Amino acid sequence: MRRSKPLIASLLTLFFTGFSFISLPGQTAQEIIQKHELASGLSAKLKVQTLTSIGKITQMGYTVPISILQKRPDKYRFDVHLPDGRITQAYDGRTGWIYNPYHVNDTTALEGPALLQIKESANFDGLLHTYQQQGFLASYLGVKKVANQAAHHIRLNKLTGESISFYIDTVTFLVIKTEAEILVSGVPFLAESFFGDYRKTGGMTLPYHIQSINGSMITEIQIDTVRINEPMGNIYFLWRNQQ
Repeated sequence: MRRSKPLIASLLTLFFTGFSFISLPGQTAQEIIQKHELASGLSAKLKVQTLTSIGKITQMGYTVPISILQKRPDKYRFDVHLPDGRITQAYDGRTGWIYNPYHVNDTTALEGPALLQIKESANFDGLLHTYQQQGFLASYLGVKKVANQAAHHIRLNKLTGESISFYIDTVTFLVIKTEAEILVSGVPFLAESFFGDYRKTGGMTLPYHIQSINGSMITEIQIDTVRINEPMGNIYFLWRNQQ
């Protein structure tokens, strides 16, 4: 079970890469984001209180089931279901924690970059739609090529230097890639994530496939089922010493 440690570490990543610019005058970041909100069904998502996603994760040739619980406004839980147990990381609205009995036989707090990343995952509507409340400024940097697709490049920046880039398809106005610089054990890494297999779900358009690349580590997440507005108690997200 030693491979479970890099597995859970890769789940805490956000994303980074770059290409040459194509100028497209007259566009603003807010205009692109508004078109993305329409394409992704943000108005429908604002009515959703809980999301349950069931699927699988593949890393280093191993595929195992996963479940993701999300509850408005800022609760999040990610479970990796292994043959003889599970690994859980969660955010209860104030505290981020991880339970990994293959590493430490107790629940432990998430801190530093790991805590910041799970807090972002817990942002129910996503950073691109709440960036102003989070203290980011948005810049439009033109059109870039992502593989064979043209994409609008939106960069969100904080005065602290923190930044994340979103690449939004020029035709569908759906996010096809994000990128950022993250710290892993104090070492900076350029990480990137690609989004695809978009499907209409409850008025929303959601990615059912995500590929994350952090250095040489590649993680694939495939969602099979998304359930909306199921009853979901806060107990699933709370830090408990007995897991």
